[in-house]
Amino acid sequence: MRDLTPQQEAALAIFKTNLHLPHGGFHSLIIELCKEYQLPFQTVRSVLMKVQRATERRIYDEFDTVAEDDLSQENWREAIKIELIELAQDNQPVMNNLLGNEHYLKAKAAIELPISSEDERDIILEDLMLAYEKEVFKPLLAMLHTTSLYWELMLAEELHMMTEACRQKFIEYPQHVEAAKFLFDLDSKVRSQTLRA
Repeated sequence: MRDLTPQQEAALAIFKTNLHLPHGGFHSLIIELCKEYQLPFQTVRSVLMKVQRATERRIYDEFDTVAEDDLSQENWREAIKIELIELAQDNQPVMNNLLGNEHYLKAKAAIELPISSEDERDIILEDLMLAYEKEVFKPLLAMLHTTSLYWELMLAEELHMMTEACRQKFIEYPQHVEAAKFLFDLDSKVRSQTLRA
């Protein structure tokens, strides 16, 4: 542990007090930022911790450059926002990713032709499932980490289980719901299609 001056100790205490978010507020903040920036829980959590450590390092190593505003929760949140905006720049809409997914494209091409066997149907359903898993399920799961919705999503691990009632639980994630509905409808269509004689 470093030897801190009384002023550094006071600044560190003020900073830690300002960051205190009671009643699970830290976790709730991460979840809200995941939704806002469409980033995984662990990514957002890492940014929060990184920004906090950066301010603490300034208190330890560059105390003469630390202003009172640097210790505020508002400043901390603004620094987090700047980092998350940078990370989210390359985010693509979920439907764009889905429409370019190789498994979706393979399934789409096969759906346009008559299905002649149950094996063909199973291959199409598997491709739809793989597209769902990569573009909807896993990214949404990464955002929901440690929430009660995480366990709700685990119940819809298979595409055909992502019914309207299930999708309603995730309405705060509209891009994922839209893509899930799109794939669910295709899955239902393939399941109900009669085989070519």
